[in-house]
Amino acid sequence: MHGVNKNIPIRPVILCGGSGTRLWPLSRRFEPKQFQKLVGDRSLFQETLERFSGASFGRPVILTNRDHEERVQVDLEGLDFGAGSPRIVVEPAIRSTAPAIAAAALVMLEEDADPVILVAPSDHSVGKPGLLVSAVEAGLAFALDGGIVLFGITPTAPETGFGYIRSGSTRIGAVHPVEAFVEKPDIEHARALVEDGRHSWNSGMFMFRASTIVAEMEIHAPAVLAAVREALLTAGRENGAVRLGEAFARAESVSIDNAVMEKSSRLGVIPVAPAWDDLGSFEALWRTSVQDRDENVVMGEVMLAGVRRSYVRAGRRVVAVVGLSNVVVVETEDAVLVASRALSQDVKLIAQRLTTEGHAAADRHALDVRACGSSRVVDTGDYGSVARISVGAGRVLDIAGDGEAEARHILVLEGNVAIRSGTGKAVLSAGQSFAWPNAEPLTFANLDDAEASLLVCSFLPRTSREIHYPARRNVS
Repeated sequence: MHGVNKNIPIRPVILCGGSGTRLWPLSRRFEPKQFQKLVGDRSLFQETLERFSGASFGRPVILTNRDHEERVQVDLEGLDFGAGSPRIVVEPAIRSTAPAIAAAALVMLEEDADPVILVAPSDHSVGKPGLLVSAVEAGLAFALDGGIVLFGITPTAPETGFGYIRSGSTRIGAVHPVEAFVEKPDIEHARALVEDGRHSWNSGMFMFRASTIVAEMEIHAPAVLAAVREALLTAGRENGAVRLGEAFARAESVSIDNAVMEKSSRLGVIPVAPAWDDLGSFEALWRTSVQDRDENVVMGEVMLAGVRRSYVRAGRRVVAVVGLSNVVVVETEDAVLVASRALSQDVKLIAQRLTTEGHAAADRHALDVRACGSSRVVDTGDYGSVARISVGAGRVLDIAGDGEAEARHILVLEGNVAIRSGTGKAVLSAGQSFAWPNAEPLTFANLDDAEASLLVCSFLPRTSREIHYPARRNVS
C-alpha cells in the first residue's frame, strides 16, 4: 500500500453537465435534470453532494460549464460542507468526460498529495445510498494501490439503454477483475447478459488516485491531457472557482470510457445494488417513483378519473386526466407535454426541434432562478411583457437589456431597491414606480435584509405591436 493511510478522505468529483432532453419540459438547456426536484424535495445534484459528504469523503470538486455555473451556485446555497466548500471547475466549452476528469485530477494534484478521487454523475438517483458508500469504502485499498475501480450496478432487468461490464470470477477483496465491456445490447443479448450473472450495468462512477488517471491519460489520451494542462495554465481563479482557459476547447470530446477504461490494464469492478437509476426518461421516473393503487405517479394538483399506469405532474395549475392509461402528462408554467409512456424516449425530438427553432422553451423555464434572485415572465402580449423580479436579501441582480423595448416601467412591490443602468439610477421603496426611458441592462440592488420584489413592464414601440400566432407543427 506504499505506506499510505487507508483512512484518507476520498475526494468526490461531481460531473454537472448535460442537457437531459428526454425529460423536457422539466429539463431545459440551462436548467437540466440534475437541477430538478424529480424524486424528492432536493435536486438530484444536491442529493449527489449529500450522498458523498460523510466521514469517508473530503472536499468535493464540481465540474460544470459556463451555461450552468450560476445554476450550480443556486443549489449550493444553504448546503453545509464539513470538509470545505466545493471547488468549482468551469469549462469554457462543453466536452465529454475525459477532458473533465483530467481537469479535476490536475486541479486536485495542485491542492493535495495525490488524493483518491471518486467520479460520479450528478443526475442519477440512488435509493440505497448506504450500499453505494459501503462499496466505495470497500474499493479504497485497490485504488490506493494504483488500481481503477468501476462501480457496476447489479441488473434488475434486461436494459438496452446501458453498457455492461463483465466481471471475472476471482477477486481482490470486493474488487473483481474487468474482463470486457459490452456496448448497449439489443433486447435478446441484454437478457443473456442478465441471466449470465457476471455482468453489471456501467454506472459511470469510477475511483482512482489522481496520479493514476493522469498516468493512464499520458499513455492513452496524451493530446487530451496536453490541452487540459494548457487550459489550467491560463485558468482564472477567484472565489473558489477555477475557470479553465480557452485551450480546453481544443481537447477532443471523448468519454473516459473510450479514452482510458477500454484500454487500461488497471481495472477492477465492484458490483453493487443500491437501487440506482439514471432517470433517463419519464418511463424511468414512473418506474422509480411512489405509485398509487392504480399504478399512477401523481405530483402537484392532479385530478384523475379512469387513469392507470401513468405519470401525471402539475406545476402551477390543476391538471385533469380522464380515461387514459400508460401516458405521461407534464405541465409547467410555459409548456404542456402529453406522451405515450412507451415512447417517452422520443420526447427528445420535441426538445431538439425547439432548440433548432430557437424557441425560448428549449433553454429556460418561465421562472429563471439565480443565486441572487429570480425572474418570472408573468404576461406577454402585443404591448410587450411583464416580469416579476425577486432579489435576495442584500443581493444584487442584473437583468439583460431588451433591444426591442421602447421603455420599461418598474414598480417595487416589497422592499427598498437601488436601480442602476448605463444612463441613470434611482432608489425606490414599496409602492413606488419609475419609468425607465430606454432598453439598457438594469441592475437591482436590494438594500434590506429581506427579499425584495418588483414588476418590470417592457413596452414595444406602437409601430411593431402585432400579435403573431405560431404555425402548427408536428414532430416526425
